[in-house]
Amino acid sequence: MARKARSLTPGTPMYVRAKGLDSLKIFASDEMKLNFLAWLRDAAKTYQLTIHAYSILPNQLEMLVTPKDESSLARTMQSLCRRFTQKYNQQHQKMGTVWQGRFYSKVVETDQALLLCQAMIDLSSVRDKLVAHPEQYIWSSYRIHAGQESNYGLVDILPFWHLGNTPFERQQKWRNWLQELAN
Repeated sequence: MARKARSLTPGTPMYVRAKGLDSLKIFASDEMKLNFLAWLRDAAKTYQLTIHAYSILPNQLEMLVTPKDESSLARTMQSLCRRFTQKYNQQHQKMGTVWQGRFYSKVVETDQALLLCQAMIDLSSVRDKLVAHPEQYIWSSYRIHAGQESNYGLVDILPFWHLGNTPFERQQKWRNWLQELAN
């Protein structure tokens, strides 16, 4: 029996989470994380999925994205997860999926919810006690939003632009706000 198609509205931002199988650290090596980011950029470009924020945690991926059309998200995730699974299984002499079912997705509708979602993603490494401060974690979009790293293809959400008139103002407000949230 075929899976029920997800309902989504093209052009509407979405929170996405893909979890690895229980207790399996699928993102254990920096090499796998780097590969994953490269494959994510390729698949997103191919299938027209705009990426606003991401965090690669030991057992899951979290993203804030906007699909251009009805199939953008599904095709990006299918390509990405399939490619990652093949590489993981090849490196670890395993078979089968490394993912815990289908990825989770939820529409994010308001400007405030968008900013909170992006903040939650950028702070996920602190929430999961991987680091004490988000700038210490290089596998999330925090350093890009905070102006500490070059932007590698992320597109800022409109509410982020409203944080200030210049990139410096926006980045400073982002750092200050997330520091408040983390404490």
